[in-house]
Amino acid sequence: MVFGLVGLLVLTWSMYAGGFATTATVTVEAPRSGLVLDPDAKVRFRGAQIGRVAGIEHTGDRVRLRLELDPDLLSLVPADARVDIRSTTVFGAKYVNFVASGQSATTSLRPGAVVRTQDVTVEFNTVFQRLTDVLGTIDPAKLNATLTAIGTALHGRGATMGDLLADADRYLREINPHLPALRRDMASAAQVTETYADTVPDLLRTLGNATATSATVSAHTAEMDTLLLDLIGLADTTGSVLGENEQPLATGLELLLPTTELLYEYRPVLNCVIVGLARALPLAEAMIGGQKPGAIFNAGFMYGGEAYKFPEDLPKVNATGGPRCDGVLDRVPGSHAPYVVTDTAESDPYAPTTTLRLNGPSVFQVLFAGLPGVAPR
Repeated sequence: MVFGLVGLLVLTWSMYAGGFATTATVTVEAPRSGLVLDPDAKVRFRGAQIGRVAGIEHTGDRVRLRLELDPDLLSLVPADARVDIRSTTVFGAKYVNFVASGQSATTSLRPGAVVRTQDVTVEFNTVFQRLTDVLGTIDPAKLNATLTAIGTALHGRGATMGDLLADADRYLREINPHLPALRRDMASAAQVTETYADTVPDLLRTLGNATATSATVSAHTAEMDTLLLDLIGLADTTGSVLGENEQPLATGLELLLPTTELLYEYRPVLNCVIVGLARALPLAEAMIGGQKPGAIFNAGFMYGGEAYKFPEDLPKVNATGGPRCDGVLDRVPGSHAPYVVTDTAESDPYAPTTTLRLNGPSVFQVLFAGLPGVAPR
C-alpha cells in the first residue's frame, strides 16, 4: 500500500514537471541574460507560453539560453523571428519572447536552431548596480564642490541659458539640411588624410634634408654675412649705374622692341637656317677638300644676264606671308625646293641665260638712265 502511494506521487510529480512530455530544443545567444532571468522562466510567442528556459550557460562575454519548446507550438514560430529578453514589470522576473519580424516567412523555426539577439531589457537592478559603482569611485566632497560650483555658475543666468539653447536649436535646424553634404565632406576628408599619410615619408625626408641644410648654413654664418654685405655693395653700385642710365636704357629697349618682335615672328626660320647649315656643311667640306688642304673648283663661262632696266628693275619690298621653311629640312635629294612667288622685283625664279647678248648699255646709261638728256638703252 505504501509503495503504491509513493509510486502514485512520483507519477503525479513527473506528469506535472513534464517528464513524459516531448520537447524541442532551441538555443538563444545573447550578450547577457540579466539579473532576474532564471531557469524555468517562460518562453512566449504572441503572448502565449510555448515553452520554458531549461538552462543558462555563460560562455565568455556571452550567454547561451537552452529553451525547451512545445513542438506543435514551435511550428507556429517563423524562422526569421527575433528574440527579446524582457520583464513583465519594472522589478519583475524576465522571460524570453519571440517576436515575428513582420515579413511573411515561408518556413518555421526548426528544433536545434540557434537564434542570436542583442535585445535585453535593462532592469533597475542593473541601473542601481552601475550607479553604485560610479558613486563608489567618486569622492562625495569633490562631487558636492563640483555641483555647488555648477549651481553658482548657473544661478541668475536662466535667461542666458535659454537664449543659448534657442540659438543652438536654430543652428541645428539650419545645419540639418546640410548633413548629407557634411557626410560627403567627411568621406572626402578621409581620402585626403589617406593621401597625406602616403606622403608622410617624403615630407619627413624633406624635413630631414632641410635640417641638414640649416645646419650647413648655421656652420657658415660668417661666410653668409660676408656674402650678404657684398651683395648689398653690388646692389648699391648697380643701383647708381642704372639710375644714371635709366633713360638711355629705356630708349635702347624701345629701339629693340621692333627687332625682337620681328625675331619672335620669324623664330621658326632661325632653327631652319641653323639646321639647314648643319646639313649643308658636309657638302661644303667635300667641295673644299674636307680635312685635307686644298679646294675643288668647277669653273666655266656663262652667258651674261639681261642688262638693268629702269624703272622695271627698281627694288620692290612687298613680300608677305610670314616665316617659311619649305624645302630646306625636308627636301628630297635630287629635287628642287618649291619657289615662293612674292610681290617683289624678283617675282620669277632664277634661270640661267641661254642667249648671247651684244652691245650692252654703258655704265653711265645704267647709272643715270631716265634722267633728262640720257638716252635709255
